[in-house]
Amino acid sequence: ANLKENTPNRTNLNLNLNQPAKTTMMQSKWWTPAGAASSALLLALCMQRSSAFQSSSPLAFPLLSRGNLLASPSSSSPNTRSRILSGNVLCASTNNNDDDDSKKEEFYQNKDTTDEVKRIILDPYLPALDPTYSARGPIGESNFLITRLGPPTADELTNDQMLKIVKSQTTDLEVNTLVWKCMGYRFDPEKEIWSPDEVFPKWKERFPDPPDFIGMRRVYSKDVDEPSLRSNQALVRSIPAEFKQSLKPMLKPLGFMGFKLKELTPNKTRRAQCANWLIFYREELFGYTLEELKERRRLKKEAEDVAEAKRKEEGEEEEYVFKAPVKEVY
Repeated sequence: ANLKENTPNRTNLNLNLNQPAKTTMMQSKWWTPAGAASSALLLALCMQRSSAFQSSSPLAFPLLSRGNLLASPSSSSPNTRSRILSGNVLCASTNNNDDDDSKKEEFYQNKDTTDEVKRIILDPYLPALDPTYSARGPIGESNFLITRLGPPTADELTNDQMLKIVKSQTTDLEVNTLVWKCMGYRFDPEKEIWSPDEVFPKWKERFPDPPDFIGMRRVYSKDVDEPSLRSNQALVRSIPAEFKQSLKPMLKPLGFMGFKLKELTPNKTRRAQCANWLIFYREELFGYTLEELKERRRLKKEAEDVAEAKRKEEGEEEEYVFKAPVKEVY
């Protein structure tokens, strides 16, 4: 009762903050024992409300564990966006609807949903940041057969080796090293450098130094990863159409059935593309000199021209078959 009697009416307060205060706090009518109790009560109510308040800042939305990627906005909520920052994922809400937080909580608690949308993004690999890593990094220490010295060997190009590449049973450096050797880069152990002395001519013009086909640093920001992405794309474009899908037929007898879409990561995709190119190299280029390869290409072109001329003479209609453009390495 005393609190109600001594608390001034809210409508009678002058809350014009632009005017200087005329009284000090000790002189104010509010500064009474009952007024102090009222202030404490209001403060307690504010604290209670603030404890239930859900902030809409990016950090209020749960962080996924390092190395996991949230699904794209289309597969979860239209109000959810994700950003990859060196292997971490920050999720921010784009509006302040009351139902957003319950939807987010339901999403994270739904195990079936998260199992479908999670994709593994590998953490940055710090040793690969060393400029000398390609020359000094460890290779051949596991059951993957590889050495920096000399040209590639038949034992390094077996299907068992290709299977280890796609199943991530090798390091990124070992995969790169094998592709470099097949491309014609040769390692000088004294100078600890890779030289392009035997590289295919057209490839040598664009890549005088061996490129990183995998992205060994595993940092997928554009400024860091784009050279690796472009070199991998150039590698894929050099594969003829008849060898584009040779990975699964070659490795199926060993139990490889391909990847599911949700299993793919940049690292796995590029490993598969390198293995596909290595199979093409083994079947078509391995063991031949540059002059022999050019002669084989000429004979193949002549045979195709003869078949085309015969088809026209017989009046057969040409069946259109799309062929992806191929940029050969020689």
